Formats: sequence, C-alpha cells, structure tokens
Amino acid sequence: MIIDVEKYLFLGVKKDLNAFFATAQKMGFIEFIPKSKKKSVDYPQATLDIISAIKILKRQPSLETYPPLEDVDLSALCATIISKSAEIEKLEEEMKFVKSEISRIKPLGNFSLSQIEDIEKGGKKVVQFFCIKTAKANKIPVSNDLIYLATDFDLDYFISIADQKMKYKGMLEMRFECSLSDLKKRKIEIAENIHSNHEYLVSHANYQSKLQAFLKESLDVTHLVLAKSEVNHPLKETLFSIEAWVPSNKKNKLKKLLQDFAVCCEQIAIENDDRVPTYMENKGFDKLGEDLVHIYDTPSPKDKDPSPFVLWAFVVFYAMIISDAGYGIIYLGLALFLKWKFPNVGASIKRLLKIFTMLACSIVLWGVVTGSYFGIDLLPDNFLSRASFLSYLSEKKAAYHMKEKDDVYEYWVEKYPELKEVSQPDVFLEKGYSMKEGRRDYEIINEFKDNILIEVSLMVGILHLSISLLRFFFRSYSNIGWVLFLAGGYLFFPSMLDATSIINFTGLIRKATAHEFGVQLLFGGIGLAMLLAIIQNKLKGIAELTRLIEIFADVLSYLRLYALGLAGMILASTFNGIGANVGFAAGFFILLLGHGINIVIGAMGGIIHGLRLNFIEWYHYSFEGGGKVFNPLKLLKTSSK
Repeated sequence: MIIDVEKYLFLGVKKDLNAFFATAQKMGFIEFIPKSKKKSVDYPQATLDIISAIKILKRQPSLETYPPLEDVDLSALCATIISKSAEIEKLEEEMKFVKSEISRIKPLGNFSLSQIEDIEKGGKKVVQFFCIKTAKANKIPVSNDLIYLATDFDLDYFISIADQKMKYKGMLEMRFECSLSDLKKRKIEIAENIHSNHEYLVSHANYQSKLQAFLKESLDVTHLVLAKSEVNHPLKETLFSIEAWVPSNKKNKLKKLLQDFAVCCEQIAIENDDRVPTYMENKGFDKLGEDLVHIYDTPSPKDKDPSPFVLWAFVVFYAMIISDAGYGIIYLGLALFLKWKFPNVGASIKRLLKIFTMLACSIVLWGVVTGSYFGIDLLPDNFLSRASFLSYLSEKKAAYHMKEKDDVYEYWVEKYPELKEVSQPDVFLEKGYSMKEGRRDYEIINEFKDNILIEVSLMVGILHLSISLLRFFFRSYSNIGWVLFLAGGYLFFPSMLDATSIINFTGLIRKATAHEFGVQLLFGGIGLAMLLAIIQNKLKGIAELTRLIEIFADVLSYLRLYALGLAGMILASTFNGIGANVGFAAGFFILLLGHGINIVIGAMGGIIHGLRLNFIEWYHYSFEGGGKVFNPLKLLKTSSK
C-alpha cells in the first residue's frame, strides 16, 4: 500500500548532530531534504575505485580453487586491481601495434638495424626499403637500382642501396624503428606481462565479497556525510536544523529516535513546489507486484497502490499468452531448479524467482483448462481433452445449438448430414470432422473453442478495465457510467453479431434477456457517464463522450491474449508436423529447436504484452504516476539479506 508521508522540521544542538544522524541511518525511515535540488550524488574517488575494482573482478573467469583470503589493505588492493587492468589495456593496445608492425616488415626479412647503420656508415651508402602494389609494378618500369625482396599481401617489396636518398615513381618508402627480431622479442614480453597481470586479477577474483562489503561501508559513510552536509546552522552554529520526509505510520519510531538526543521536531506544511516522495510498504505477494510496478513508473503519492492488481493480472495474461501446459511444466522445472541451485541469492532475486514460479503454475493450470500440451492435436475422446474446461464449454455450446436447432446447428448439419441423427453433444463434436492430408480436422470443436477463447479474452479485458475504472471513480465520477457501458456492451453486441455468448449457452442469461438488459446498460451507461461528467466538470464534461472510442478500442486490445496464444499453438503444431515427417533423428532435433524457439518467443510476448495491458490500457484509467521513490537515509543491505 501507499503510505502518506509528512514533512518535519528537525532542530537540535550541534553536539548531538553526528549521533542523531548515525542513529537515523540505522533506523532507516527518514528522508532528509537537501538544501539544493541537485539530481546526482558526487561520490568520492575512493568509492568509485571500489566499484571499478569489483567490475574488473567480475569479468575474470572462475577457478576451481582460489587461494585463501588474506587480510589486506582493501583500498590498496582496489588501486592495484585498477592499475593492473589499465596496464593490460595498454599492453593489449601495444600488442596490436607490434603485431601490425611485424606483419608490415616481415616480407623484408630478419635483419638488424645496427647492421644497416654499419653498412651506411662504412660504405657511405643510403639503405632504403620500398613497396608497391604488384598490379602497379607490372605496369611501370622498375629501376635497376632496386633489389627485389619478396611479394606478400599483393605488394612487391624492394631494397635500395644508393649514394644518396632516392625516390622512385609509384613507390612508397617504408620506415621503421625496430627490426623484426626486436619486435618478436617485444611481442613475447608483452604476452608475458599480460598473462602475469591476468593471473593476478584471476587469483584475486574471490575478493569480490570482501570488496562488496567494503563498498557497502564506504557508501554508508558517504550517504551519512552527504546527509549531514545538508543541515543549516542557525545561531552561530550552536544549533542545527534540517527538513525531512517521514511516513505517517512511523511516528512511534520517530519518538523513539528523538528520546536520546537534544533534538526536537515539528510537522510543517507541505509547499506547493515540494516533490513529495511515494512511500510504498508491501509484503508477500503485494511486494512482488511492487517490483513489477517500478518497471514502468513510480506511483504518485495520490495514487492507490496498483501492486496486487498488476501482479495477478500479469500472471493471468502471461498464462493466456503461453497457453500450453507442456511449456508450463518446463517453466516450473526451471523455476524449481533455480531455487535449488541458488538458495542464497538476494531478496530481489528471490522475489523474481517467486514471480517465475507463479507464472509457471498459472501456465500449467491454463494449459490444462484449454487442453493444450506441446501443441499436440489431441483427439476429442482423449482423457486430457475430456479433463479440459474448454472442452466442457464446447460441449455445452453444442448442446445449446442442438436444442435450439438454430442457424449454427443447421449450418453444421448441412455440411455433415450424419449429424442429424446425433443426440449427444460430445458425439456431435466428434463426428464433425473432415480429412486433410490424411488426418482428421475437427472443424466444429476447433471453431467452438476459438470462439470461446476470443470471448474469454474480451471478458478478461472488460473485467480488467472495469476494476481500473472503479478504482479511480472518486476522481472521475463518469467511470461508473463507463463500467455499466462495458457490461451492457458485453450483453448486447453478441445479438448484433448473431452470436451465442458463454452466458447464453451455459444457461445464465437468455439471449433475449441479455439483449434487452444490454441495450439499457449500454446507452444508460453512456448517458450516466455524460451526466456525471457534466456535474463534476461543468461544460468541460461534454468532452467525456470522446472516451467512448478509447474504451471500445482498449477492450479490443485484449484480443492480443487470444491471438498470441493461438500463434504459439500454431507454431508448436507446425514444428510437431515437420518433426514427424523427417524421421526420428532429424525430427528430434527439429522438435527441440522449434519448441525452444517457440518458448523464447512466447516468453518475450508474455512479458511485453502481459505488462503492456497493465501499463497502458489499465493504467490509463486509474494511475497518475510520475512519483519519486521514497529514499530514506539507511544502512545498505548485503545481497544475502
């Protein structure tokens, strides 16, 4: 839930300043307000060095056994790690240059520069090296003064020994400061130095935990110093004062904090230009939802906490998008494996694993409801099909049309005349098939299931949007009318489309009754929304009519739940068909790869669209957002807590 925060002015004697702030940091429920509104914190270089050292060590490979940890100066260790890493980068750059030089002068042969100098001094000659593209050398005459050395990389190499410095047409003179042998020696030295530095970093990679604890201590000290630096010192620095935000449910803790210090506080008015932080306090499942909420935006202090709604809606949407019990079992197995493999992860990772487990269970449940297992086309009389609630609804739909003898019944009887003699709905569905590529295509049951899933997607959308509208009705009274409009639309539109709704064939509401009440709720809801909008907003309320299109379009957005689920089932079925046709060995590989790809694509769609329906369609009617996270002065926790 979102707890209101109150603004306080703290006033105390200067001698208690350090102890007061240190205790406040330990208790961790006060956000001190800085004098300046700077957005970033300038951390000391020592803290930044620790962060850099940890990042460097994280990139090192793991060893089976590490040397035992020793008591070392961690600040000096960080400096050494950073120095070693910088030296490696410098050596690697030099290695690139040396390799390039070796490649450049290798065709000239292995010679000593001192010997070249002796030749030039003793013989009073000038020794020069030249190169030219081979194709170009074949087109122009080469001077007889040039001695051919070699051809490499489409270049011809020459040496000139002349009385004076020469220039040759089309030739490029080569200059270098080191011989080939010197470069090769330097290459070996660089490689040894890089290896030595790497060995040092790898051997100290197990110091990460110590450095992380050291970083925590450094950050705690830094945050404490920064908070104390924001105080004011009235009365010639004998007193200190500072403003702060305190959650309204922490007043008892505030009294306990102040009782040991010569510090008093007084609640003060919140100014119009104050950026009030949002304090969220959740436990259990609601805390999981809070993690999801922060992905998109921080709620405004005036918002109602959407955490539980976002969590459970996301779980439902994700299950409907994946829509396969077989995939759900894989999800569940992976979730249980990760929980077993990483039992001591941080609190945030534990919550992530809980969400993952919830998604896995919901996928299995929805897959059983829809009778979908790895995209396998189950026969109607299969026990897994019989166990699915979707098959039950399909039979109820078939029984309804058989009883009413309506146009749907007549259509299928005309297509399959043998159905005239059928009196049982399950038999009606089983006999309504045609042969395609040697396999039975159960047209009736497939169409019935598709229609039911489409309607379920719309029902979920109507319910989801109605919850959003009702949560926000105290700010927009017209939302009550739009909820009635949604209910009326669900009852009325099937009659416009000459369709049979779930509430019709399950016997909840007759078609005529649904049509009659639907019309009243549909138009009555629009009228009530307009009336309430005008009452609340005067003439501006006339613009409320434009929301009709928004709400209608948002409801249709939930059809993506059906479309994405159907796409996943089609892909799975396609891979199954390909795998069955190519033989066991290749087929197994195709099934493994195909279902793997489908799971990855489904996961992406589930996350993106499952959250999108919350953050776009649902937030649109009940979320203000734009809040600032409540950030109290507190001691940081280690990842294991």
